Parts: sequence; structure tokens; C-alpha cells
Amino acid sequence: MIYEETTLILERGRPSSDGFVTDDCDGYAGSIDIGEGEECFGILGHLDVVPTEGQEWDYPEYDMTLDGDTLYGRGVADDKGPLIAAYYAAKIVNELDFEKKMKVRIIFGCNEENGSRCMHYYFQHRPYPKMGFTPDADFPVVYGEKGNCHFIIKGKTDDDKVISIHSGRVVNIVPDQAKAVLKGTDYEESYNAFLKENNFKGSLEVVDGNTHLFLKGKSAHASQPQLGNNAASNLCHYIASVTDNSYAKFVDEYLYNDYLGEKFNVAFTGEMGALTVNLGILNYEHNEGSLTLDLRLPHDSDNDELVKNVDEAVNKYGLSEEHDIGPALYVDPNSELVQKLHESYVQFTNDHEHGPQTIGGGTYAKKMPNCVAFGCEFPGKNHHMHEENELISLDDLLTAAAFYSTDECIGCGLCEKLCPLKNIKIKDHRPVWGKECTHCMTCIAKCPKKAIEYGKKSKGKNRYYID
Repeated sequence: MIYEETTLILERGRPSSDGFVTDDCDGYAGSIDIGEGEECFGILGHLDVVPTEGQEWDYPEYDMTLDGDTLYGRGVADDKGPLIAAYYAAKIVNELDFEKKMKVRIIFGCNEENGSRCMHYYFQHRPYPKMGFTPDADFPVVYGEKGNCHFIIKGKTDDDKVISIHSGRVVNIVPDQAKAVLKGTDYEESYNAFLKENNFKGSLEVVDGNTHLFLKGKSAHASQPQLGNNAASNLCHYIASVTDNSYAKFVDEYLYNDYLGEKFNVAFTGEMGALTVNLGILNYEHNEGSLTLDLRLPHDSDNDELVKNVDEAVNKYGLSEEHDIGPALYVDPNSELVQKLHESYVQFTNDHEHGPQTIGGGTYAKKMPNCVAFGCEFPGKNHHMHEENELISLDDLLTAAAFYSTDECIGCGLCEKLCPLKNIKIKDHRPVWGKECTHCMTCIAKCPKKAIEYGKKSKGKNRYYID
């Protein structure tokens, strides 16, 4: 059954609404064709989100809240907001009076955060666009994404002191809380000392002769585990110090305070940066446990050696493992797709400092050839994706499609001269806007040829300016 979000976007795009061709691919994904042409340029985005359970939000998690000029809510940045921005940008481009080489196909699914099976199904039944991007990462253009690897490690112990340990719900988030139950009551002094020594937040409660432990951490995206504080490995560190539980000791030896795989002897840094490791899910009960690791692998890492070294660690504790390794994405940074997207970014932002890049996260770009990630997080910004209080500014959403100059522009430079923030530069006889725009509309109002527009909002409107 198709998700509600997908239905809503399809309804928006249909001929009875915005007038485009829509396609429901058996409820797995949807698409909207904007424009005409045999070939199409794909823009891929996802509508699903990661859960917020256990997080402490200042705003309703699953509602969109506008506070000042900033939107808050799960999905406003990852990836509903950028997808909608891309949709309206494509609408604006379609209405401009110039010859288009390709139509734009907006493709959206609801399973990106949990394996991207939606896109796998879609491209089994629909052709690939000629090229494309997903607005699901950073600016500038992302030409490489690390491979994704999951290890599921299982086993039994004969320890009689640990009743249960639970932490994490999805593998691609650093767990921000962990709970455990230990037999007996002789833990209060050592646990409080542990909390104080490490400046951790937690609590202890004795119930029916057993000790219940709670530990608070900090969530983060699994591709950047260094930005979080893993509650699962931290709590296991304490448990390993007061019990002989082999499961907790395994976590403590190989995962505590290590997100680079150094303790597994798998640390590696390549063109895409460093290999990373995240303990995402841990469940232990009745002497039997399972934990899931999320590793992000550079495209030039030795995966056979990786599996061998992890196996050695697992076997040392009498545990077993299952794993799957997904391929990395690598598009030639000198390709037309990467270069054109980067040129458009530089032309609009005048940012010559940041170049094409690689990331640890994974996007829909891995699901089709000649596809990369492009936006929507600008350098220096933090949208808190997968974290509490996910956000994005309205200005960031509007930036990609807000200003453009028409064919009437004569390159006179008056807009550059009059801009009160010195935010406009003339390049190749056309204005290029920087990132300091406050939408004062001086450039629009004073242009002698009425060649500057603000999306569709200013088209056909009178110009007013008070000196």
C-alpha cells in the first residue's frame, strides 16, 4: 500500500492540479514528469524518516513548526523539505522560456532509511533517467558515498548477573539511551562514580531485589558517529567492570570509545576519508544477545581483510556473525554531471572555497547510474538530521530556486552597484548572488530591463523602490 506522503505528492503533481504526468509504481515509489522530451533528468528524494523515540525535542517531532525563519520537525531537512524544494524548482525551470534538453522526473520513495527497497523495486520496473541527483546530503556536489556494511553479532553467555541490556532501534543512528537490569543491589556506589567520572547522565533504581540502570547518550547519524555519544557501548563499559558478562566485555573491548575500527584492527583512511563504525542496536536477555554494527567503508578499502579481522574478534568471545556489504558510490569528479552541478553552485553562491566532496552517508544516488547527491545542507550549517530538533531555514530551501536573471539582462552592473549588502557580483555579464541576501528586492526594482525575477512571484508585477 502506498504511503500517505507519496499519495499527497502524486495528487499535487496530477493533471487536475499542477498539470504533470504522474506514476504510482505499485505503491513502492512514485514519480512526476515535469516538461517534455524523450530523455529525462532524475531528482530522487525520500519521504520516510528515522524515529524520534527517546529524544528530547523542543518542538512536536512529527509536525512542521515554523519558528522565526526556521522550520523544525522530523523530515524538514531529511528529506521531505529538500524534495519539495526541488519539485518547485523544477516547476519554475519548466515555466522559463528557453529550450530544455530533457524533462525532469521527480522520483520519491519511502524506504531510504531502511534499505532503499523502494528504489530497487522502482528501477526493476522503470527505466533509469539519463542522469540525476538527490537533494539528500550537502552542498557542494557529492561525487562519492562510502559503502554500507552491517554486522549482526549473536551469541550466548553463562553469566548469571546480567538479566538484560537494551539499546537502539535502528542501526543508522548512534543510540542515545541504554537500559540494563542486573541481579542484586550492590551497584549504587560504583554506578554513581561511573556517571560522575565520565560526566554522564543516568539513573539507578532497585526493583524487587534487582538493579535497573539507565544511561543517556547523544544521538547522531551513523555516518558521523564521532558527533554522538553511544549509550550502548558506554553502559557496556560499566557492566564489563562489575560483571564477567562476555557480551558486555566484547562490546567494551572492541567498541567502547572507538568509532574508527582501530580495536578491530580495521581502521582505514582512503580518498573518501576514514572507515567508521557505529554500534546501532544491542539486545541481550536471558543469557542470549544480538548486536548490529553499521560500518561506512571507503570505496578503496579491503573488505575481505575487514571481515577476517571482525571474525577473529567475534570468535574470541565464542560469538557468531552475519554480514552484508553494499557497494560504495564513486562518480568521476571530472564528469559532466559533477562539473555542471558544481558550476551552478559556485555561480549562485560565489563559494570558491568548497569543492566537490565525498561523504559517509548513503543516499538514493547509489540506486541508479550517473547519479550524485547535491544539497541541501550548506557548508557550516547543521540541520541536526537524525538528531533532536531537526531543522532547516526557509532561506536554505529557497536559495536553489529563488533568484534568476532572464535573457533581457544586458550586464549593466547596476544591481551589483546598488545591492546594500554587496552581495551581487557580475560574472560573464550576468549577476551572481552570494549568501547574504535579505530579499530587499532592490535589484529587482531598479533593473532597467526588468530582467531579474524572484521565482514566479515577481513576474508581471510592478516594480517599486523608495530612494
